[in-house]
Amino acid sequence: MFFNFYSNSFNQVSKGFAKGLFVIGLLLIGFGTLVWILKEVLAVIAAAIFIIVGCICCFNAVRIFISTMKARQTRQDNNGRSDNVKIHIEHDLDI
Repeated sequence: MFFNFYSNSFNQVSKGFAKGLFVIGLLLIGFGTLVWILKEVLAVIAAAIFIIVGCICCFNAVRIFISTMKARQTRQDNNGRSDNVKIHIEHDLDI
């Protein structure tokens, strides 16, 4: 005799989860097999990605370094003062 302790919605959710888990397992097995077979090709691709990202990081670091040098020179030329900045001081005499 078969007893159904769970509702139909719980049964559908668990079936959907099992299907998704099975598909993810198959994808992982396939990806692992491809990595094992094509390890030289994937290593070259990974190395190329690391080299490109490293070059981009170095380029951005040089740009930031140059911009800070320009900002420092601009500050030293103006002695910390700008032509378009005016300071207004209001004195509160009610104190």
